[in-house]
Amino acid sequence: MASNDSSPPDAKRLRRSPPSPSSSSPDHLLVDEILTRLPIAAAVRLRAVSRDWNAALTSDYFILAHRARAAAARRHPELLFFAPPEPRRTSSTTTFYACSLRGGEAPAAARELLTIDCFSAKHAVTSPRPCRGLTLVSDGRAPRYHLLNLSTGDHVTLPPCQPAAELHSEPIARVLPGGITSYLPSMSPWDPFELSTTGLGFDAATGEHKVVRLFKKRNGEHVCEVYTLGKPGGWRPCTGRVPASAANFLPGLPPPPPATSRSGESYRFSVGAEQFGSVYMPPRLSSRMRHLTNLDGSLCAVFDNRVEG
Repeated sequence: MASNDSSPPDAKRLRRSPPSPSSSSPDHLLVDEILTRLPIAAAVRLRAVSRDWNAALTSDYFILAHRARAAAARRHPELLFFAPPEPRRTSSTTTFYACSLRGGEAPAAARELLTIDCFSAKHAVTSPRPCRGLTLVSDGRAPRYHLLNLSTGDHVTLPPCQPAAELHSEPIARVLPGGITSYLPSMSPWDPFELSTTGLGFDAATGEHKVVRLFKKRNGEHVCEVYTLGKPGGWRPCTGRVPASAANFLPGLPPPPPATSRSGESYRFSVGAEQFGSVYMPPRLSSRMRHLTNLDGSLCAVFDNRVEG
């Protein structure tokens, strides 16, 4: 389900609705023992039965119960990957696949999930993990973004957004003994590389997915913009001030990484309020911190002890 780039996408089949309990909702036994065993695509179709079924099948309770049952039944981890089209095809398309890993053995076959047109696998940047069933992918060379539901095979193309500044990174030349010139690889995987990073979040208060894009404009200004899935109006600026050093990062890596300031603080972004805040970081630790990550709901810092010798 791909939408036109010139109009906001229809997110009815992608968005998660907040739960609304009702006496006529499906019985808990039916939900726990039957509906949680269904494939995602079948559960999505059953949302059309009634408003109560739609509320039950999009509630946090059902999503977590279905995820837990699927994890318990999954004996082997699955690998998600994408591949470019065959060389003889001239169109730029990318196909996503999944395969099961069994004891280190090579998988016998891969399942085709979906195909995106006008999207280059060579320059694809993918969010590190799904957000309530949705995965964000982007083109590292241009501001083009897609949201995928790999379980149902649906996807939408987000509206166009502002172009960002580009990084032109050339190989570094050095002269070795004997007059031989050696070239170190460039800092970016391709050239030019857009100075932007994008992440996908979920606002539990409104039941909405939001895409947050942090980038540096060609005039050097740091900008943050937000897009709410299913809402008209396209991209809009975030609330409040964008920290001056927020966009000083390695480009193209999702989600928007926290940036450490000189005072030892790290910035955080509230998906609900759509604005930046700060998290205090002891100066001694901030000097060794390489990046922050979310580990099971906790904010974790990765340090490099080698800088102290």
